[in-house]
Amino acid sequence: MTVRSVGLRAIVAQLRVIGWWFVPIVALEVASAFADAATIHGFLGVGGPRPGFLRVLQAQVAGRAINLVTPMASLGEATKATMLMREASSRRAVAAIVRFNISYITVNLLVVLAGAPICALVLPLPDWLTRLLWIGSAGCAALGGALILLLRAGLLGTTIRAVRGLRLLSSATSVRLRERLRELDHALAGERGLRSWLPGVWVLVSKALGWGIVWIVMYANGQPPSLGVLATLATAGNLVSIMANVVPMGIGLNEAGTAALMAALGEEASLGVTTVLARRVLQLCYAGLGLTLLASTETVARRPAPHK
Repeated sequence: MTVRSVGLRAIVAQLRVIGWWFVPIVALEVASAFADAATIHGFLGVGGPRPGFLRVLQAQVAGRAINLVTPMASLGEATKATMLMREASSRRAVAAIVRFNISYITVNLLVVLAGAPICALVLPLPDWLTRLLWIGSAGCAALGGALILLLRAGLLGTTIRAVRGLRLLSSATSVRLRERLRELDHALAGERGLRSWLPGVWVLVSKALGWGIVWIVMYANGQPPSLGVLATLATAGNLVSIMANVVPMGIGLNEAGTAALMAALGEEASLGVTTVLARRVLQLCYAGLGLTLLASTETVARRPAPHK
């Protein structure tokens, strides 16, 4: 529907214009995967056996591939942890993946918190977009505060107590689960304070590379975005992407939301759809590579040794 409204011919023309610019776009996507793997590898720590960087990279690519083709973009996180458990303890593997996701959530919240109010105050935006930025900023502030409190109180333990409060668990089961997960909660909070969160800096690198892809797509179409346009896409666009995760790859929702943002910023709506579709081409390649990698590596890992 969105493609039809903005014009299929315009979108195809803009995708064709990108041409050889797909080479640096792919390079940025590969670099982003390496940055994500560096985050997880850092969170695995140094106090015991851990997978090598290549294995972590395999887990990240395979897990993200599953996230791309499933609703809510979360099923792949269990796949990553499972792959890492072959060479690390289950506690360290799960803690590394959860902390990786917390880092991503934190960076997204900080981007919206820092950028949304500035964009709403400085840029000449439509009323609906200004309201979206303010509402998103307030929501991110609330979520950020809740996340800090949950980590300090014990994320998993607090969650189990909440489930117990809803009478979905018996008292004995609740106590047993909290005891079992106490060490994991300790690992999630960080055993060395803020220093233990330093690997999360790689998430900033990954996000910056993603914004670089958006800039290249617009530049290739002869419309390099101003700092204001890029800042709004990084903030309001972030909110659109988060909401679009309810369907695999955000199909439909991402296109419509980004097209509306582009139109509100005075850019061509078709360019917003083109930006999303260009990334979707990469995501399809990523998903294909990741699922193939998962099938090949896990099949080899599970293959029984031949009898002598």
